[in-house]
Amino acid sequence: MGFIFESVNNTRAKSEVGLGISLTSDSKLFPTLYDLSKQAKENLKFLLLTQIGERYMLPNFGCDLLSVIFQPNVNELKEDIIDIISTATNIWLPYIKFDAIDIKTNEDDPTLEHTVRVVLTFSVSEFDPQSISILVNNSTLTVS
Repeated sequence: MGFIFESVNNTRAKSEVGLGISLTSDSKLFPTLYDLSKQAKENLKFLLLTQIGERYMLPNFGCDLLSVIFQPNVNELKEDIIDIISTATNIWLPYIKFDAIDIKTNEDDPTLEHTVRVVLTFSVSEFDPQSISILVNNSTLTVS
C-alpha cells in the first residue's frame, strides 16, 4: 500500500541553478544564483571571457574576442566582433537570442580614442531582455 506524504508548510525553498562570479570585496567570490536569467547572463560572460583552447577537455569552448584587442579600429572590426560573438553563442549557448548588438568605435564617438564599446542586448525565452557591456581598451577586455 502506497502513502502520499504532504507538506504542512507550503513554502518552497529556492532551488539553486548555478554559480556566478563576483570580484567585489563585499560579497562572496562565487555567489549562488537562484534565477535562470541571471545564470544565462553569467554563462554568456564566461563564454565571452574564455579563449578557444583555454578549457581542458573542451578545447573548442570559448570565443576569440580577445584576438580583436590589437586589431585596427576600423569598420571591419565591427563585423568581426559580431561574427565572433554570434558564432560562439550559437554553438555553446543556443538558448540566448540577441535583440541587438551595438558597437561603438572611434568613428562613432571621438571620445573613444583607443576603445571599442560593445553592448549586447539579449533574451532567453520567457525572461526579460538583459544587457552585457564589453569594453575593449588598449590591452584589456572588461565584461560587465
